[in-house]
Amino acid sequence: MSEKDNLHLAEQAIAALNARDLDRYLKLLDNAYIGESELSPHQLQGPDAARQMLEGYFKAFPDLHFETEQVLTSGDYIVVRARMSGTHKGNFMGIAPTNKTIQSHGCNVIEVRNGKIVRNRLYSDNAKLFQQLGVLSMPKTQAAG
Repeated sequence: MSEKDNLHLAEQAIAALNARDLDRYLKLLDNAYIGESELSPHQLQGPDAARQMLEGYFKAFPDLHFETEQVLTSGDYIVVRARMSGTHKGNFMGIAPTNKTIQSHGCNVIEVRNGKIVRNRLYSDNAKLFQQLGVLSMPKTQAAG
């Protein structure tokens, strides 16, 4: 696929997620799809596993929204740097709803084959996310001087 096609694929994926159209999003995934993230104890294998994970996020953050900050394409790879925001209204990874608003950043490294996403690796600022939910405190640093 061309870089223009890969850019269009990334835009379609974000638009489908923001529209809560999981069927449209999952059509972009290959049947052999593999998804990886620090928050998942194991690889997601296949579109059905991706659906379950995304449904969990949308239940926890019903107003979850993704904003693309940057997209880079090269060959069969797409890198999407994005910001997510939402309100914690449902159970998330064993954390009861806090009604707190979160904002976090992430970077997806996506591999494309034959016009479909075959692998996705999410790198995200989980420390900031858990701080905002009130379940992680970080020591305050002092300026060097």
